Amino acid sequence: MHLMNKWIFVFCLTGMCLSGAAQQATSVEVIERKLAWACLSSNAQAIQDAAIELAKSSAYGADKLEYASNLLSSVEANGILFTGSKGDTYPVLILQYLKSMRTDVRIVHVDWMSDAAYFQSLQAAVGIENKEASAIRSLSRKKPVYVSLAAKTELISQLESELYCTGLAFKCSAAPLSNVKMMYNEWWPKCGKKFMNSGYTLNANYLVPLAMLAAYAKETGNSNEYSVIKQQYAEIAKSVGEKEQLPAIK
Repeated sequence: MHLMNKWIFVFCLTGMCLSGAAQQATSVEVIERKLAWACLSSNAQAIQDAAIELAKSSAYGADKLEYASNLLSSVEANGILFTGSKGDTYPVLILQYLKSMRTDVRIVHVDWMSDAAYFQSLQAAVGIENKEASAIRSLSRKKPVYVSLAAKTELISQLESELYCTGLAFKCSAAPLSNVKMMYNEWWPKCGKKFMNSGYTLNANYLVPLAMLAAYAKETGNSNEYSVIKQQYAEIAKSVGEKEQLPAIK
C-alpha cells in the first residue's frame, strides 16, 4: 500500500511557489531517493547518512518505526526479507542502521532488482537466479526467505501456495509450517502494540495475523487472549477504515 504525496500550491507576489507542506514533502522525497541510491550502490556509509537524514525529517514517526520493528521480529535469524513499498523498507533501514536492530536481516525492495548493478551484487551475495517470483521460491530452498505483507499483490499471489504468515511477513517454504502456533507463542507476546491503532495505512496488515491468532486462541481454549486479540483487531480495523468484525476462519 502506498501513500500519495499531495502537492499544495500557493500564489506569492513573485509568482507561484510551494507551500511549507509541499516543500517538506519534496525534501523527504529527495532524502528517500538518496537512501534508495545508497542501497542500490551497496554503500553502507551512504545508507547510514541518508537514514540519519530521513530520521531527522520526522517523516517516519513512532507508529511507522513500531511497524518496522514488528516486521523485523517476523523474520528469523539471517533471513532475507523482500519488501514492496517505502513504508516497509525505509523505517526498517532506519532501525537497522541507526539502532543496530536486526542487522542480520537482508532487506531487498523488489523494485531494486530491476537495477542491473544492484541485482548483480544481490546474485553474488545470496545466489538468487533471476528477478522472477520463481527465483525467490528457489532461493527459499537454500535460505530463510520472507515476503512482506506490504509487498505487491502480484508477487504474493504468485508465491501464495508456499507462503506462511509469521506476523507482518510471510515465510516462503515448500514444507508446511506450524506458523500460527509460532506467531502466538513468539511473535505476538513481544510485538509492540502502542501504535497499532494509530491509523497508519500499513497497520491494516496486522489484521491478517490477528485474525489467525484469534482463531488459534479460541481453538486452544484461551478465551481471555481471544477477547484481547479480538478487541485489538476491532480497534485497528476501525482506525484504517476496515470492517471491525473478525472474519470467519475455517
